[in-house]
Amino acid sequence: MSAWLLGVVLGALFVSMPAALAEPVVAGTPAAAPLPTPQFRRYGTTDGLPSGAIYAAAQDRNGLMWFGSAGGLVRFDGVGFKVFRHATDDPNSLPANPTYSLLIDRDNRVWTGGISTGLTAYDQKSERFRLWTHDDKQPASLASDEVWGMAQTADGTLWVATEGGLDRLRPDGGGFDHIPLDVGGGKRSASFGQTRALFAGADGRLWIGAESGLYLRESDGTMHKVPVDPSFGGDLGKTWRIDGGHGEIRVSLTGGLLIIGADGVARPLASRQLSSQRIMSSTRDASGRLWIATAEGVFLDQVDGDHADGQLQRIAAQPLLQGGLPSSKTWQTTLDGEGGLWITFEQSSIAYLPPGWGGFSRFTHIPDDADSLTGIAASTILMGRDGRLWLGGNDGWIDKLDAVTGRIQHVAQGIQGQIVSLAEDSRGRLWIDNPPQLHLLDRGKLASIDLGHARVTRPVLLCAGDAGRVYVASWNEGVFVVDPDSLAIAPVAMEQGSDGILRPDQITFHAGSLWYASEGGLLRQDEKDGKLRFVPGIPRQEIVAFAFDATGFWLATNGSALEHYRYADGHAVQDDGIDLDHEGLKSDLRDLRVDRQGRLWVFANPGLWLFDQHTRRFKSFGPAHGLSNANFDGTATAMAPGGMMFVASSGGVVAFQPERLLQTEKAGSLPALSLAYLNVQRAGEVRAIALDSKVVQLGWRDRDLRVGVRLASFINPAVNHYRFRLNGFDSGWVDAGNRAERDFAGLAAGDYTLEVRAAGADDRWVGLATPISIHVQAPPWLRWWAWAIYVLLAAALAGLVLRGWRRRMAQRHRMQLVEQQRQLAEAASAAKTQFLATLSHEIRTPMTGVMGMAELLLSTPLNRQQHDYTQAMQRSGGMLLKLLNDALDLARIEAGKLELEPVPFEPRQLLGDVAQLEQGLAHAKGIRFVLELAEELPAQLLGDAVRIKQILLNLANNALKFTEHGSVILRAQRIEGGLQFSISDTGPGIPEASQARLFQRFEQAESPQRRAGSGLGLAICRELVDMMGGSIELESRLGHGSTFRVRLPLSAPAVAPAPVERPSGRSYRLLLVEDDTIVAAVIRGLLEREGHAVVHVVNGLAALAELAHAQFDAVLLDLDLPGVDGFQIARLIRQREHAGLRLPIVAVTARQGSEDEAKARAAGMDGFLRKPLSGEQLVAALVRVVDGPMMPA
Repeated sequence: MSAWLLGVVLGALFVSMPAALAEPVVAGTPAAAPLPTPQFRRYGTTDGLPSGAIYAAAQDRNGLMWFGSAGGLVRFDGVGFKVFRHATDDPNSLPANPTYSLLIDRDNRVWTGGISTGLTAYDQKSERFRLWTHDDKQPASLASDEVWGMAQTADGTLWVATEGGLDRLRPDGGGFDHIPLDVGGGKRSASFGQTRALFAGADGRLWIGAESGLYLRESDGTMHKVPVDPSFGGDLGKTWRIDGGHGEIRVSLTGGLLIIGADGVARPLASRQLSSQRIMSSTRDASGRLWIATAEGVFLDQVDGDHADGQLQRIAAQPLLQGGLPSSKTWQTTLDGEGGLWITFEQSSIAYLPPGWGGFSRFTHIPDDADSLTGIAASTILMGRDGRLWLGGNDGWIDKLDAVTGRIQHVAQGIQGQIVSLAEDSRGRLWIDNPPQLHLLDRGKLASIDLGHARVTRPVLLCAGDAGRVYVASWNEGVFVVDPDSLAIAPVAMEQGSDGILRPDQITFHAGSLWYASEGGLLRQDEKDGKLRFVPGIPRQEIVAFAFDATGFWLATNGSALEHYRYADGHAVQDDGIDLDHEGLKSDLRDLRVDRQGRLWVFANPGLWLFDQHTRRFKSFGPAHGLSNANFDGTATAMAPGGMMFVASSGGVVAFQPERLLQTEKAGSLPALSLAYLNVQRAGEVRAIALDSKVVQLGWRDRDLRVGVRLASFINPAVNHYRFRLNGFDSGWVDAGNRAERDFAGLAAGDYTLEVRAAGADDRWVGLATPISIHVQAPPWLRWWAWAIYVLLAAALAGLVLRGWRRRMAQRHRMQLVEQQRQLAEAASAAKTQFLATLSHEIRTPMTGVMGMAELLLSTPLNRQQHDYTQAMQRSGGMLLKLLNDALDLARIEAGKLELEPVPFEPRQLLGDVAQLEQGLAHAKGIRFVLELAEELPAQLLGDAVRIKQILLNLANNALKFTEHGSVILRAQRIEGGLQFSISDTGPGIPEASQARLFQRFEQAESPQRRAGSGLGLAICRELVDMMGGSIELESRLGHGSTFRVRLPLSAPAVAPAPVERPSGRSYRLLLVEDDTIVAAVIRGLLEREGHAVVHVVNGLAALAELAHAQFDAVLLDLDLPGVDGFQIARLIRQREHAGLRLPIVAVTARQGSEDEAKARAAGMDGFLRKPLSGEQLVAALVRVVDGPMMPA
C-alpha cells in the first residue's frame, strides 16, 4: 500500500444511529426561515420577589412595573424589586398581603384587590394606603371583600368587580354605588352576581364578565349582553380576564378564548387546542402576535402562520433551560410601553421577553426530550447539500437538523472526543474531523480511517473541493488533499514562508479555488500547479478569518483589525480598514460572514456584531434581541441559500435571517424617566424630600443632596445610561454611566435647576418631564437683613478705619520724628565717639611723652623738690588719662561696642593691686586705706579682671577724694554665686536727695570737692556692673560716711593654669618702628633702662631694610605709620619669614577701637600695647612674646 494511501479499516466501525437515517427525509424549503425562539429573562425570589404566586402585572405612568402577589405588592424599577407588605405595627403599611388584581389609574395611583382583603389604593406621592371593605351596616360600603378586578373608564369613574357584584366608586371616594343588572328589554336583576373581570375601552365602554355572562355597558349607561358564537363550549360564568386592543376584545375563560370583533359577536380562537384549557390572560404584541397564558403553559399565535386548522405554537415550560419558560402555570401576560412582554407565574417567578426578541431561532438539547439535539454544546456546523444542517458536538455526537420544521435526526453518537470540523463531498459522504482521527460517513456507515501512513496527526479543519476532493488542514503539518476514489492523501505544496503557515485558521473552497488562512498569512491555490501561494497585496501576518463579497473579501487579523481588499487578476488592494479595539470589540473574533445584501457579520466569543458600511458603526446583538447565548466557541458558521445564517454555540445552534432580524429593530415608544428619590442629610439623618411644590426648598444646614432616577427601559437595564446637569453648579452634562443617581455636596446658597437625561438599549435619549428646581436657603449670615447689618457695620468699620488711619498717620509722623531724632542722636553719638577716639589718639601720643619722660626723670638723681614736682606731673598725667579712659568707655557702652573679656584671675592679687595703687593717695591725704579679705575667698575666679579693677579703683578713688580724715576700707567676701566687694569711707556722707541721681552721667554729690571729678566714674561703674549681671548699691548718711556694695556673679574656672616662672635678667635686641620722635625717645629710654638694645626707625620700609641685614629678638611696631601702616608691615614680615622661624611683633598704638587688637593679631602680631605705656608694661609684653606667657596656654 502506498505511503500516501489511506485504507479503510476492515470491518468498518458502526456507531449508534437511528434507523430513520436510512429513510428518505423531506427537508423544508431552504429559503424558508424557522420560527423564532423566545428567550425569556427570568426573575425569582433570589432577585427579590416574595414567595408565592404572582397574580397580576401593570405599568404605571412613570414606567415602573407593579406586580400583585400572594406575598404583597411589588414594584420593579429595572434595578431592584421593592415589596410592600403588611406590618401589624405600622398603620401606613399595606392592609393585607394577598394582591390578586391591579389597576393604575390616570392619577398614577395603584389600586389592588384580593380575596377577602377588600379594595386598596396606594398614593405614590404621599406613600399612603387607603382601604375600602364590606360592612353589612353600611349600604354604601363595598359589595364584597373579594375583589376580582378593577377598571377606570374614560370619564374617570372607577369600577370594581367583586364576588357580590359590580360596584362604582363615588367621586368623593366615600362609598360605592351597587350597579344592578339591567339589560334593556331583557333580564333585570338587583346585581350582576359574582363578577370576575372588567375592561374599560378607550371609547368609554365597559366590558363586564360575570357569572351570568358577558355584558357591555355603553358610555351613556345602557347595558346589553354580548352575543356568543354557539360553537363555543366553554364556561361563560368563569371569566378570568378581559383584555383588548387592536380593534378587538379578548375574553379569557375556562374552556377557551373569545375574541369580540367589530360586529360585537364573541367567537372562540383555535377552539380545538384551547377548549380544554383554563385561559388566564391574553396579550397581542406590537408585531401582532397573540400570547395566550393558560394554566398549562403559553400559546402563541404567529401573525404569518397558517392557523386555519386552529393550530397554535405551544411554548412549553423549560425551567432547567436557560431562556426557557420557567413554569407552565401562568396567571397574566401584559405588555409594557416599550413592547416588552411580561408573564407572571404561580411559582414565585416572572418572565420578561424584550420587544425585539423575534430575530433569532434556537435549537438545543432539552432534558427528557428525544426530539431535541443530542448534546447542549455544538462545536461545528455545515450546510448540507439537501438544505439541512450537519451538526457536530463537543461530546462526539452528530445530528442533522431541518431548520424550517425543527425536525432533528440523531445521526451518530458515541464518537470519542470532540467533533471539530465537517465536510460533505459531491457524493454526499460526510467527512468528520475528530482529532486525531478522521471518520467517513457513507450511506449510514461510519468508518474510522487510519492516518498514520500519511503522518497526519492533528487534523483541525476540513473543506470539500471540486471533483469530490476533500482538503484537510493539520496543525503544524500543512494542508493535504484526499482523492475521492482511491482515498489517497497527498500534501499540497505551499510557498515558503514562516512556520506560521502550518498553523491554520480557516480553509475555504471558493469560486473554484482553495483559500487558506493561517498564522503566516493568506494563501490561494494556483490553478496551474496546485501550489498554495501567498495572495499578492496581503501582509504576511495572521489571518483569523475571511469572507468574500462582491468585490473582494474581508480579513480579520490578529492585530484586532478588519480590512477589506478588492481582488482582481490575482492581486489584492486594500480599500478599507477598521480598528476593532477602537470600536470596543474586545471579544475573541472567530468568524466572518457577508449576507446577501453585502453586510458584514462578525462572530466572536462572545458576541455578534453587524458592520454598517454606510454609518461605519457596529451594531451588537444580545439578549435584548432574543440572543441569550452568544458564546461562539468554534469557527463554524453556515449560510443557507436563502440567506439564513447558522452558528454553533455553547448552547446549541443559533439561527437568524438578517432581514428579519433588522426588521425587529422597530423603535417602540420612549420609556419614561422618573425621579426615584430625592434625599438630603438633615440634622444627622437622611431625609426624603417630597416634591410638593414647584421648587425644592433646602435649608442652609442641609448637606449631601442625593438624586436618584429610573429609566423605565427593561430591554437591557444593564446598559441604561444616565446624564445629569445641575444648572448653576455644572458647566455641562455629567456622564454617570449606568449609575442612576448622583450626589451633590457643598451646594452654595442660590437657585439651581436639575436636568436628567437617560437612554436605554436603543440609545434614544429622554429627559425628565419637568426639570427639578432647587432653592438652597442662605445661612442667616448671608440673608438680606444680615447684609443690611453688614453694610452698617462696614460703614462703622470704615469710620473706625479712617479714624485709626488718621491716628496711625499721626503716630507714623511721630515715629518718623522719633526715628529722625534717634538717627540724629546716633549720628551725634557716633560723632562724639569718633571725636573722643580721635581726641584720645591725639592726646595719648603726647601723653606718652609726658608720662614716659616723668617716669624716666624719676629714675634719675633728683632732689626732694624735683622729685615731688615730677611725681605731681606723673599723677596729673594719670588723672588726665583716667578721665580720657572714662569718657571712651562711656562712649563704647552707648554704642554697644564694649565687650567683656572673662579670663581666670586671682581675686586676692587683684584686690592687692587696687590697695597698692590707692595707698599713695591715701598716704598723701593722711588717711588710712585698709584691705580686709575673708578667709573663704577662692584662689581663682572667672571674670573680666580689668573691668573689675576699674570698678574698684573708681569707687576707691571717690572714697579717698571725699574723705578728709579717718579711713577707707576695701572688703571682699564670698556670697552664693560670686563675690561681694564693699568700699566704706568716713567721709561727710551723701544727702538722700543726691543718692537717687548719683549713678547718672555727669552727676556729682554736693560737697566742697564736687568739681574735682568729671562725674562719669559712678555711671561707668553702674554700666559695667549691669553688663556683668551684677548689682551696685549705696548706703550713706550725712556725717557718718558712705558704703558702696558691688555684687558680681563670678564662677570658678574649669582648669586653673599653673603659673610659669617669668625669666628675668635677659637683654633683648629690639627694633622700634615709631614715627613720633618723642614717643620713640620715651620707649627707647624705658627699654634701655632695663638693659635692652633698641634700634629705632621711623617707617616701615626702613624697618624691612633693618630686618633684612640684622637679627632682632622682637619688633615694637606703631600701627599708624606714614605710607605703609603697621598692619601691612606685619604681613610683609610674616611673608618673608622662613619656615619654622617667627619674629615676635608687638603693636604699640594710640588707637582705642575695640577691633584694633583683633585686626593686629589677624595681621600676624603677637602682642598689643596702648599708649601711654610704662616701662613695666613694655617689659611684661616683651617677656610674654619672646620668652613665653606668664601662664601656659
